[in-house]
Amino acid sequence: MLNLPIDDIDAEIINMLKKNGRTPNTEIANVLNRSETAIRKRLKRLLDEEIIQIVAVVNQKKLGYEIEGNIRIKTDIKKTGQVKRELEALDRVWYIAQITGSSDFDVEFNARSQDDLRTLIENVNRIDGVLQTDVSIRLQLVKNRYDWEK
Repeated sequence: MLNLPIDDIDAEIINMLKKNGRTPNTEIANVLNRSETAIRKRLKRLLDEEIIQIVAVVNQKKLGYEIEGNIRIKTDIKKTGQVKRELEALDRVWYIAQITGSSDFDVEFNARSQDDLRTLIENVNRIDGVLQTDVSIRLQLVKNRYDWEK
């Protein structure tokens, strides 16, 4: 069995916050039959130890960013650091992972239009050290999980 840094009460707090990250500590305390102070301390520890984070997730489509996709990038190994820094500076890029395999980076993006997408692809390809890009457009989001089970 795994020796996780959380117990069953922490797991229940996490499960409640998964459903609604704005659930008041008093409500969590009532459901779990604990004091609000105990819940507040546990939640502070979960946040301080970076076991969880509570964030707002933006619905990009509602803001007009209809095109979502992925770019796999192959780089000159000597310029990987430079490529990473320049990718971080691109506004429409919201996810960057350095990976192994046939590509060096996996990047996810949102764009408002085909013109915005073309501009983004051109900007990525202009980065000194980018050797090859492979762009995919997301046709349908089939599964998107933020849940977790202990």
